[in-house]
Amino acid sequence: MSEADRPSRQDDGEARRMKLRRLLKLIVVPIVVLVLGSIGLRLAAPHLVSSALVRSALASAVSRWTGHDVTIDGVSKLTFWPAPQVTLTGITVSRDDGTSRQVLGEIQALSASFSLISALVGEPRFNAFEFVRPTIRIERGVDGGLDWSNEGRLSEAVRSVMPNGTDGQQIDADADADVGSVEVIDGSILLVDAASGRQFEARGVNAEVDWPRLSAALSGTATLVYKGVPVTLKLETGAPLLLIGGQDSFIKASSDIPGMAGKFAGVVNLRHGFAGSSDIELSLTDVPAVAALARMRVAGTESWKKASLKTRLIKAEDEWRLEDLSFGINDGKGQGFMALRRAPDSRPILSGTLALDQLDLENLLQSLSIEIGDRADVRLPSLTRWIDFDLRLSAATATLAPFELADVGASLIGRGDQLKLVIADSEFLGGSLSARISGSGDGFSEGAELAVMIGGARLGDLAKGLALEGPVVTGTGTIDLNARLTGSGWRRNVETMSGTLRVSANEGQLQGFDPDGIRRLALDRSYFQLSAAGAGKFDFERFDMSVRFADGSAEIERCNFVGSDQTLSFSGIIPYSRRALAMIGELSSPSAGSVSSDVRFFTGGGFADPVISPIPYPTVKTP
Repeated sequence: MSEADRPSRQDDGEARRMKLRRLLKLIVVPIVVLVLGSIGLRLAAPHLVSSALVRSALASAVSRWTGHDVTIDGVSKLTFWPAPQVTLTGITVSRDDGTSRQVLGEIQALSASFSLISALVGEPRFNAFEFVRPTIRIERGVDGGLDWSNEGRLSEAVRSVMPNGTDGQQIDADADADVGSVEVIDGSILLVDAASGRQFEARGVNAEVDWPRLSAALSGTATLVYKGVPVTLKLETGAPLLLIGGQDSFIKASSDIPGMAGKFAGVVNLRHGFAGSSDIELSLTDVPAVAALARMRVAGTESWKKASLKTRLIKAEDEWRLEDLSFGINDGKGQGFMALRRAPDSRPILSGTLALDQLDLENLLQSLSIEIGDRADVRLPSLTRWIDFDLRLSAATATLAPFELADVGASLIGRGDQLKLVIADSEFLGGSLSARISGSGDGFSEGAELAVMIGGARLGDLAKGLALEGPVVTGTGTIDLNARLTGSGWRRNVETMSGTLRVSANEGQLQGFDPDGIRRLALDRSYFQLSAAGAGKFDFERFDMSVRFADGSAEIERCNFVGSDQTLSFSGIIPYSRRALAMIGELSSPSAGSVSSDVRFFTGGGFADPVISPIPYPTVKTP
């Protein structure tokens, strides 16, 4: 670089520095002026702004918003640092109900921020409201609407609001106004419902609401205590005025209480409840706690620990539909469709189709007030008291302890006091099972008919599951049971059943019955216990039994075991309510060609180990 170039370069650098200094002055000086001016204005504000004007303006604003009379009993406070704020204490909002003054709300302290510039010109504009320990009374009329019968700004906006077609709202420009943020600290709300005559009170209400303008969307969160239970709520809506005015409004809401959380997104109407389509999610992590809180317990839910539900709720004129329904109970899950419909002068009917991965048949029966075991001394209310049913059920597995069924298809139909549960088909112990139970009265108190058909099932596993004592039939067999049932607690009161039982099987064994031991002991003993004959078994190629039972006792009409070289038959009665039996048995060997190996005997006593007493054959006299 030459010496001639250096001065030029230095002049350019100096020029850039001068421009930068001028730019910084243009930016910094106004900012400093604004900051100093703001500070100075706040310092001078107590001398420039009339405190009486601000306090009076806030009191007038409350009156204009509510349309009711406002009185202020306490001492007010006005501050300007760090931001202008006014506080009123001892506020009462009331109205004349014709005979006396009705108090609608009391506020221990009301604070609001305001624009200093607007206060300087004599028209303070307020925002960021804070209500400390307010007590609010809200009345809900017989028609479901809230009582806004006044001439306040809020009522005017409610009367002029219209839907805008995008889940929002629109109001007349002259009815719009700034709202800002609203904070409630330790308040209480009393809702008086004229339709039901009930009152609902929430205490310890702490809320934060963001509502920029009356025409804008609203969002807020709140915590409160209802009947001693802490509740958390969140709400978002693009049409808060429609909601307040009892019109359809789309909202998003969520709630949390101990043991339960829920989410809702859909259209609601304070007069008529849900409207149109709504998405609902519920998650119960402690069903007993929630049931105790709601004071609602339904039969069949005693074993529920947790539950969940997710669905789209669609309300038609006379029907509620649960579409895209998925739910869970304990570790089981299901999905399907349900509808609750009510026709004039009739009970609601619940219909639909449900597919479950697990189904507890005992819980299902219990929910219908059909007690089959030892549950509780006090019977819980059943759903059958309030609604009728027309349901189709399918389940990957179903349990009726100690048994398990697979690929179950069933239906439940109930009309009034008539109820029918049908298991059309299922896999059971290697075979199939179908069943039908129908009856009338609460919990079948007026009687029921039961039909069970089992085909190709393992009879030994069936006997084991039923915990039958004494000799057990094994093999693959068929069972046909038809019974008349009365009373409750069928496992306890089997003597109340009456009907018929038929069992047949091919290629099996009568375990616990040793034919060789029976023959050996029958030669020289008058009686002996079955176990003394040994632990052998009777092999059969065909088994057929027909029994008629009633009043706790079964009469054996036919019971034959046919083996390859011998047969065994029984006749008599089995007083099963006393776990006893009294039968005549005959063990014969057709291939022997004589009666020398035949044994005829009486067996009686308990199921587990009956007593055998040989019966001599009549002596045949030779001519």
